[in-house]
Amino acid sequence: MSLYSRMAAQNIRKNARFFLPRIGTEAGLVTCFYIMLTLALDDRISRVKGGNYIPTFMWMGTAILALLSVVLMLYINRFLMKQRKREFGVYNVLGMEKRHVGRVLFFENTFSSLLSVAGGLLVGMIFYKLCSLLICRLLQTGIVAGFYYVSPTTVLPTAAFFLLVDALVFLINRVGIALMKPVELLQGGSVGEKEPKVRWILLLLGVMMLGAGYFIALTTKSPLEALEFFFLSVMLIIIGTYFLFVSGSIFVLKALKRNEKFYYRPQNMPAVAGLLYRMKQNAVGLASIAILSTGVLVMISTTITLYAGMEGVLDKNYPHELYFEAGISNDENQTTFFPPDELESMLRSAAEKNGVTIKTVEQNEYLYAAYLLKDNRLYVSGETDDYDLTDVGNYFFITQEAYRRLSGENIDLRGNQIAVCSIYNPSGIKELTGTLVIHGEEYEIRQNLYHYPISASYLASSFACYGVVVSDEEALNGIYLKQKEANGQYASEMTKRIAVTFADREKAAAAGDSLDADLRSALRKKAGDDAVISYSLDTRWKAKEAMLGMFGTLLFLGVLLGTVCLFATALIIYFKQISEGYEDRSRFQIMEKIGMSRQEVMRTIRRQVLLVFFLPLAVAGLHMAVVFPMLTGILRVLMLFSVKLFVFCSLGTFAVFALVYTLIYLGTSRTYYRIVH
Repeated sequence: MSLYSRMAAQNIRKNARFFLPRIGTEAGLVTCFYIMLTLALDDRISRVKGGNYIPTFMWMGTAILALLSVVLMLYINRFLMKQRKREFGVYNVLGMEKRHVGRVLFFENTFSSLLSVAGGLLVGMIFYKLCSLLICRLLQTGIVAGFYYVSPTTVLPTAAFFLLVDALVFLINRVGIALMKPVELLQGGSVGEKEPKVRWILLLLGVMMLGAGYFIALTTKSPLEALEFFFLSVMLIIIGTYFLFVSGSIFVLKALKRNEKFYYRPQNMPAVAGLLYRMKQNAVGLASIAILSTGVLVMISTTITLYAGMEGVLDKNYPHELYFEAGISNDENQTTFFPPDELESMLRSAAEKNGVTIKTVEQNEYLYAAYLLKDNRLYVSGETDDYDLTDVGNYFFITQEAYRRLSGENIDLRGNQIAVCSIYNPSGIKELTGTLVIHGEEYEIRQNLYHYPISASYLASSFACYGVVVSDEEALNGIYLKQKEANGQYASEMTKRIAVTFADREKAAAAGDSLDADLRSALRKKAGDDAVISYSLDTRWKAKEAMLGMFGTLLFLGVLLGTVCLFATALIIYFKQISEGYEDRSRFQIMEKIGMSRQEVMRTIRRQVLLVFFLPLAVAGLHMAVVFPMLTGILRVLMLFSVKLFVFCSLGTFAVFALVYTLIYLGTSRTYYRIVH
């Protein structure tokens, strides 16, 4: 082993207080990255019921974690280098050239990097099986045997990514040392911030951006607008938070300093002066803690709410367990639907064959037609040439009585009043307001709906889908006859389907695939081998499978990323406590020498630490409270309407997080007190 490698190994042992958190942090990031990447690439888990969402969400999580990893590793490196610049300066003064210091730094970086990556991969391989079992549990599906632990397609990219990050960190350190003079290296660990001035431009921008973000969050009433403006609001709040921590905190501290009655007290002056002296450095770290804490609260509370409220969403949108419709299409794209009586007969035969008992059967009727939407006017094909594919949409029409019966919700429509639901839009969901002209007649849009009880799974998702509720049968028949006249041989017929409730829901769900196959066989036998059959079997159990896949995967991802953010928060607090401890030690020793008692010094320390480290928690709680209405709107788009459930989950998440945050503070503050004394 060379001299430089031995010195590097000795330095790591000597500075274990700094290096162990760095190695543990990177190992934890490697573990999470490996697990997410493996879940994204494991085709066996993607084939379980509801598992089709896993690759997409895991790739998203991997990208977010990659960005977070780079930021965290750069933050840790900045702290380590500040604490060790004096040590490198001593090496330089004793005769080692900067290139020799660089070699020591290279071996330190290599050893810690290899330990982190190897340890993280090993833990990831061990815990991957546990995570795969957990996600199968969340999806409420059977355990899939044969999850692999080691694969070059996941091990190599994970190792390569973090080794590249570590190489970037080493390059930054090497260039920084090469550019600094020995005197600067000797002073690097003790250089403090000059008393900062109020940056009025940043203060003004911070107030404006945070105010704008809050304004958007508090004034956005429509759930669809909440979905559209959420990320804009979040970005404004994040930037505004950083600016106000950097400039607003200095403004407040200087105001406190000017208040002689407050400032010139033994318990206040040291805390305020100390914070003011280094506030630029503190502010960025504190703002980061506040933003990460807010991210933890938002991710965990929303994903838990979605998962916990899934049954309520299913009950609201699927009052029956099965919806069945079928028809025969001709060469002119016209569909003749089977009468409900025939559909019921087929279903009863299939149910009897599979040992399933039908409890109730209800007939539904609706109109489906395609239109071009331009300036709140619906055109049929050929009425206008001024359009593009984004104007094409599929429209479902039902009466308000049918809507009330299917959804359990009441709406009050009269005459030419309608309610509209934007079910799906590939170019971005948007609400329709004002009036809607249908076949030359104006209809007042009285209400926008956020879920629609009619679905047709055979429709292509490349076009927008809208649901329209009209006042009564007369209005529905009027639209039906006018579209018949306008479209001629391409006109749509009234769709008839049956809604079925089973005596044993679980037994019906277990026989779902067999019911589907038997119904398809009965339809083919009825229609003939050459007939083109339009077929839709919309079931509660299939919807539950899809929702479990989406919400279960989101919950897993939210908890995993939330844990990473919480870990990052703890890490920033830990390093900040150490940094503050070394910088405060000499100042508090001076205070004791000039007459302050040990109790007064301890009270001053406690006051300063409490102010610094609990401010981000308060700011995170404020951010969560402000964006709560917008988050509620987004959850409504995802069909969750229980505000009480979201309030309960949010308060519970905040309480647990505050407890964990306090424990982190208590644990790290002991390190701070040991350093100070």
